Amino acid sequence: MSWTGSLGSMRIAHITCVYPPDFGGIGTVAESQVQALQDAGEDVVVFHPKNTKPNFSFGHAAMIPSLLLRLRGFDVLHLHYPFYGSDVLVVLASILWRIPLVVTYHMKTKSTGWQGWFFEFHRRLLEPRILRRAKAVFVSSLDYAGSVGLVHKNLVECPFWVDETLFTPGGDSRRAQYLANPNRLAFLFVGGLDDAHYFKGMPIFLRACARLSLERPWEVLVVGDGNRKKEFEGEALRLGVGDRFHFLGRVPTDELPIVYRSADVHMLPSTDRSEAFGMVSLEAAASGLPSIVSDLPGVRTLVAPGRTGFVVPPGDVEALVEKMRWCLDHQKEVEELGQSARLRVEEYYGKTAGMARLLETYHSLGKI
Repeated sequence: MSWTGSLGSMRIAHITCVYPPDFGGIGTVAESQVQALQDAGEDVVVFHPKNTKPNFSFGHAAMIPSLLLRLRGFDVLHLHYPFYGSDVLVVLASILWRIPLVVTYHMKTKSTGWQGWFFEFHRRLLEPRILRRAKAVFVSSLDYAGSVGLVHKNLVECPFWVDETLFTPGGDSRRAQYLANPNRLAFLFVGGLDDAHYFKGMPIFLRACARLSLERPWEVLVVGDGNRKKEFEGEALRLGVGDRFHFLGRVPTDELPIVYRSADVHMLPSTDRSEAFGMVSLEAAASGLPSIVSDLPGVRTLVAPGRTGFVVPPGDVEALVEKMRWCLDHQKEVEELGQSARLRVEEYYGKTAGMARLLETYHSLGKI
């Protein structure tokens, strides 16, 4: 596959806090960009805590001093932000070796307790300096950038893309592998089940499912793993819907498209702005599934209400229940919403369009 405007001999470094097979939206985006650039013949190297040994790590934060030397000789440094602990080192490497820096601003982190204090300290003292050094800042949507007050002289809207050749619509003969009754309507949740992904809204989703009639034909597929998985499994049992939930754990990348095709409706009930986009909604749409998502900046841009899915207020259990019941009552219409979602991905969120934006920005770095 070739791309118009190939960078030829440029060497590009992508630096990210997480990378597959480890689960996380930041890593999924980074991998898709790295692989697309490599497929286009570019010289791209990715650095992350699992392939570049950190001196210290905690969750998705890591201090990797060796980056200062290892980033020497590149033509472009592309930092996936936030990457606490190493983001400052990337900036120092950019200054030391006089290499242009671009930043993908994935999300504004939010927490409580000492983590909340640290995030606030970083946001006020370090984040402005990191972004000031960047020659371009990518955002998934200007809607999200505006909501968090993100301002930069070269703010580039570059929606994260999905591989529409990997995630495709259509029934799959292996549907029965994941569902107890393949004839039931299947809701799908894809996300981390750990403390770091508290904002994914699994408790809200469980409460909504407990409000659905058990006489109706529905099931739930849950893809994801983490330290709260057993807690959520227990909560499903306590709420009386344990037999409707199938916690699949971490699904291998080559199996994930099959799981999407095994479902009918995708759910993204996130609770706050730590959810800034939602790659899973694009993967679902490419697979021909409508999504029910929270009305959050960036997230809501991926759904055309009433045409490719529904948008509900964050944390509103009743609104989730209402839309899920509608899906149970209108399964033919659900299929039509999914078809429209696929068409929208092909038009706005495919890899070809996303690569063009990325390459155009790389090319312009020397002119900024």
